[in-house]
Amino acid sequence: MIEPMMYMGIGFLVAALIGLAIMPLVHDRAVRLTTRRLRAALPQSMKEIQADRDLLRAEFAMSTRRLEMNLEHLKDKSTNHVVELSKRDDVINRLKLQRDMLRVDVIALNAQLETTKKRPVPLPRGTTSKPGVLSLMRQWIPQKSYH
Repeated sequence: MIEPMMYMGIGFLVAALIGLAIMPLVHDRAVRLTTRRLRAALPQSMKEIQADRDLLRAEFAMSTRRLEMNLEHLKDKSTNHVVELSKRDDVINRLKLQRDMLRVDVIALNAQLETTKKRPVPLPRGTTSKPGVLSLMRQWIPQKSYH
C-alpha cells in the first residue's frame, strides 16, 4: 500500500519538475506575444501619431458633411411640403369663398322665390292661360356661371 503511494508521489514530483522547467518558456512566449501586440497597437513615431490624428479629423469631417447633406435634404423636403400645403390652403380658401358666394345666391333666390310666391305673376299680353314652367324657370335661374 505504501509502494503505490510512493510511485504517485514520485510521479507528482517529476511532473512538478517538468512543469517548472517548461513554465519559464511558456511565460516568456506569453510576454513576447503581449509586447508584440502592444507595440503594433501603439504608434512608433510622431509621424504615425500625426497620421492617426489626421485620419480621425478626416473621418469626423466626412461624418459632419454627411449630416449636413442629410439636414439640407430634410430642409428641402419640408419646404416642399410647406409649399404644397400653402397651395392646398389657397385652393381650400378659394372653394370656401365660392361656397359662401353660392350661399348668398341661394339666400337671394329663396327670398326672390318667397316674394314671387306672394305676388301673382303678370301674364304677357295676349295670353289667357298660366305661364309655362319654362318661362318661370328662366326668370329664376341666375345668369352667373361658376367654374
